[in-house]
Amino acid sequence: SVIPLLWSDVFSSNIPSDKKTKVIPTYVKCLSKIQKQILINNNITLQEDLIPALFDYPKYLRFLSCCYFDNALYYWCKATIKPDTDNTEFQNALHICSQIISQYILSHSVGLYSLFLSPHGNEGKCIMRSLPDTCEEGICRTFSKLTELHIENWFPITAQNIPIILLLFEKLSLYSHNIQKLIIILNQNGDPAHKLEVFEYLSLLINSQYKLQSFTITFPYSPNSQSPLFFPALSSQVDSLRYLEIIKFFDIPLLIPYLPSFNLETLNLIFYYVPSQFEPSFLPFLPSGTQFRIKNLIISGTHYPMLYPSFSLIVKMSGSNLERISIKVCDETFKNAIGEYCPNLTSLSIMTDYTTFEHFLKALSKLKKLKYLDVEKQINDIQLTKEMVLEFARTIPNTLEELNFNLAINQEHFNEFLKELKASLSKLTIHLSDLNNETLNFIVNYAVRTGKLKELCFDAVSRLTEEALSKAKDVIPIIIDITEDEDDM
Repeated sequence: SVIPLLWSDVFSSNIPSDKKTKVIPTYVKCLSKIQKQILINNNITLQEDLIPALFDYPKYLRFLSCCYFDNALYYWCKATIKPDTDNTEFQNALHICSQIISQYILSHSVGLYSLFLSPHGNEGKCIMRSLPDTCEEGICRTFSKLTELHIENWFPITAQNIPIILLLFEKLSLYSHNIQKLIIILNQNGDPAHKLEVFEYLSLLINSQYKLQSFTITFPYSPNSQSPLFFPALSSQVDSLRYLEIIKFFDIPLLIPYLPSFNLETLNLIFYYVPSQFEPSFLPFLPSGTQFRIKNLIISGTHYPMLYPSFSLIVKMSGSNLERISIKVCDETFKNAIGEYCPNLTSLSIMTDYTTFEHFLKALSKLKKLKYLDVEKQINDIQLTKEMVLEFARTIPNTLEELNFNLAINQEHFNEFLKELKASLSKLTIHLSDLNNETLNFIVNYAVRTGKLKELCFDAVSRLTEEALSKAKDVIPIIIDITEDEDDM
């Protein structure tokens, strides 16, 4: 039906603000006479409309971004509250209006499955501030249908806000048991004691889920003392959890003892910032035969050498289960672990340099199932020798289908690399500052020789001529210039 589709996501970023505001009067039409009279008694001017609401519109809502709803409600109130009211009366009317309409939305959105809580300028106009201490049946039913919940930097964790935050977590723990995707970004502002309370309630929320499949959490910028509460709670989801993303948690050794119980498709560790004077805990003792069931390991963000041993241990313990690894800066121990323990790797994205290139080649030589390789140089890296480049070409397994090539080499060495390369690539991405028509001809010759290259992406300072590109497209169907203009950088 068209009506459910049109009203399923009316408070999203794709809809202009004025149109979101115009939704509110339609929702107000759905209120009872008593609720409308309460609004009128509190200086809300309601337009006389003899046409009743055709549908109970909130029941069609599937996605609710509270930030956009709150703003739409706020601007509607500004337009409808009598202009001669003073600020105190205005705030009181805004509170009453928010309370009535917000609770109506929450209690009637019986089809809601995605709830998104994010920050906005005025804390006083948040839909969740209207959450009653005793939830009526409709709100309980709405919470019970949720399958996605995003709570991102909602409010600072302060004494003033802590009752609202804990009440929300408590109600969600009581009534929302079917959340499959949960994203929590904790606000870094606040008292440490209150943060501990939030983690206790968060643990209850996690424990109350039946089949949590995807969980993302961003820790505040502080030492992660909350982990003793967090990880045991997450262990309650070992049978269902497939995606785990942990952002700004630095003491990785505290995570490692819990990993054997998970059956993860993906473990994603992101480090934006490392606190000063912070040292990770000692690596834990793992019994003989311990194995991590992780298929995809992604590590990104801040370069932090003290965590390298933890990363290497995760690779070692995951072993043949690993199919994909993506990491930027790492040491030779990590590269050695890839070659020694990950024979089933099909995708590798890694950064290497002159000093560790030999370790990279040794690992690469053992990856007999590799299909995708993204190899990147470090900033200001020393240029590789011709012998190193040729050895790289010889080491690439014949199974490779896609290569993203961004190493410190010159044009001549790259041409020799193509002559030596035995793998039949279907896609080649190159980053070469002095790429020219001659090198493009070498690529075309490689494409003719292998008969498999269908796509070429290049990033170069110099420009190729249109004539050369036109001839190349006769052999390589897709050629894309991915060079960034200086003005865009």
